[in-house]
Amino acid sequence: MKKLLLILLVGVGFFQWYTRHSVTTGHHGAPHDQVIMYSLTTCGYCKEKAEQLRAEGIRFTEYYIDEDASRLNELNGKLSQAGFPPQGYGTPILDVHGAMLPNNPSLTEIKKHMKHEKG
Repeated sequence: MKKLLLILLVGVGFFQWYTRHSVTTGHHGAPHDQVIMYSLTTCGYCKEKAEQLRAEGIRFTEYYIDEDASRLNELNGKLSQAGFPPQGYGTPILDVHGAMLPNNPSLTEIKKHMKHEKG
C-alpha cells in the first residue's frame, strides 16, 4: 500500500511539473504568421490582455470560444496537436506563430515566441 501511494505521489508530482513546464515554454503546433487569442466574453483577463497587445502594437485576431463552438474545437485540436495534456486551461490562450501559450501568458512570453518564430 505504501509503495502504491509513493508511486501515485511521484506521478502526480511529475504531472504538475510537466504542466507548469509546458505552459511556460510553449508547445508548438503548425507554424504560421499570426497571433491568435482565444478568449471568453466574460473574461476580464482576456480584455486586459487585448488592451496590452494593442498598446504594444501587436496585431492579433481574437476568437470568443464561448460563442463559437467551431473555434473551441479548433483550440482544443491545436492544444492536443501541440502535446498539451487534456485538462482545463485558463484564458486567454494565445497561439503565437504556432506556439500554444495557455493560462494568460505574459507579454514577455508572447514577444519571446514572436521573435523566435521570426528569426
